[in-house]
Amino acid sequence: MCFKNVVKVLILLFFSVIAIGCGMDSIFPSANNYKLNIAINDTSVDECSFASLNDIIRPYFEEPVSDDPDVTGLMVFLRNSRGELAGWRVTYSLSQDDSSSASSNDRIIPVKSLDEELPPFPLPLNLPMERYTIVMQVMSGKNMLQKTEKTIFYLGRYVFSYEGINVYLPGLAESSQLIPRGTVVMLEAEMDFDSRIDPYIIWYDGRRVISEGNFSDGAGHLFWKAPDQSGFFSLRAEIFPTDNYEDLIGYQKEISLLVTSMPVNMHLVNENIVQLVHWYTFEGNLYDSKNITSAERALVPLPAGLPKWKGINGTYGVVTDTDYSVSLPRVSLAPNRTGNWQTMFRFASFNDGGIFTVQFDSSNSTYLQLSIENQRLVLTLKTPSQTASQSIGLPMALDDAEQVFDFFVAGVSFSYRAPWLSAQINLLGNSNGSELELKPISLRASIDNEFQISLGFVNENGTSQERSTVLWDEFALYYMPPMELLLAEVRASVKKDNDDSQN
Repeated sequence: MCFKNVVKVLILLFFSVIAIGCGMDSIFPSANNYKLNIAINDTSVDECSFASLNDIIRPYFEEPVSDDPDVTGLMVFLRNSRGELAGWRVTYSLSQDDSSSASSNDRIIPVKSLDEELPPFPLPLNLPMERYTIVMQVMSGKNMLQKTEKTIFYLGRYVFSYEGINVYLPGLAESSQLIPRGTVVMLEAEMDFDSRIDPYIIWYDGRRVISEGNFSDGAGHLFWKAPDQSGFFSLRAEIFPTDNYEDLIGYQKEISLLVTSMPVNMHLVNENIVQLVHWYTFEGNLYDSKNITSAERALVPLPAGLPKWKGINGTYGVVTDTDYSVSLPRVSLAPNRTGNWQTMFRFASFNDGGIFTVQFDSSNSTYLQLSIENQRLVLTLKTPSQTASQSIGLPMALDDAEQVFDFFVAGVSFSYRAPWLSAQINLLGNSNGSELELKPISLRASIDNEFQISLGFVNENGTSQERSTVLWDEFALYYMPPMELLLAEVRASVKKDNDDSQN
């Protein structure tokens, strides 16, 4: 046992003598604890790891290395996603003699100090957009002392920016800064990006991920239901130019939302009205607000897919356009096909086009259509043999200079008393308080025992260029019984009251 210990001591002394003779530093170089990083336009890649064509990329030591005699240079180069060298191997060298040995893939940049601001790292002009690994090697002559790698995503000439988070409430909310408890708020990550990029968005509540996905799948919007307790709540959205975001740091924005217990009336109608048949408030879904658990009462998109949501002026809703509509469930008429109906809705107009249609027969040859033409609200009744229409001028809803859209409250009433189909526009107003009503139009028609309402309009040939027409904020449908039925109900109610009083 003692012999083994003596051998260990002799071996240690032997290597110590050799180290002293050769110089200790050449055998035991400095520990690999150099702190290296990359700055893109003076921002660390640990804060955001995206670079564009005109950005300045600089490597740097986070702690000084001037007093370390082992460090003679810093080599920096890019590897693409396939592990291939992209561009040049650039060495920031303290030695003036390294340039003579450089190959075609190497660039030597002489520097007086590695602690000062280093010259920018050069990128090839034709570098493709993708993710890259920046490799940084601390050099001692031709020996590498330490290697550090950082991941970036190179955008090249492509546009990709993040402006912030917009807040939109459903209905007639006076302010998007005060959110009533239980309200479904739409948050929008406002971005500007090239059409060839499909951003990936991650929404956080604190550190918890609450939603994520590609912009093309609707992830740019988050529907957040305000909790039942009041106070401030913070949410954050991080965006990436690719769904392959591992090891990347995205653009990040945070927003603080104030939830209040103050009651706010945000809608046009009340679900307690007996005559109300359907009521859609578009609070992040296509459900009927009278019965949100019934799939049969929900609006049906055409073509099938996700609704198209949009927010303006602090309010959000569903967008219908020249190639997209949503349909209500079919509504049955009374056995004698007699009935009066009333719609009430709040909408914003973007362009000329169809607002909604009511189809009265299976061949779609008898219908009612409401549309916008040259800043006028046009109501049209159509049968196989006749057409009747009326129109009403809309107050200016669009400021061309500021792109400010206004919301309108309107209604269309229609009725059928064989053989007459009648309809009438009621423009109840906009933010300026306008209110207009026209006389009804009528046509002789033969209709089925049910009708269907579709919000929006899909062209029959299906070849038109998509163009947003209407933003729907609320839509309600009432059944208005004929006057004789209302009078009969009144008489029955009065009789019941008299009977009760006599008893």
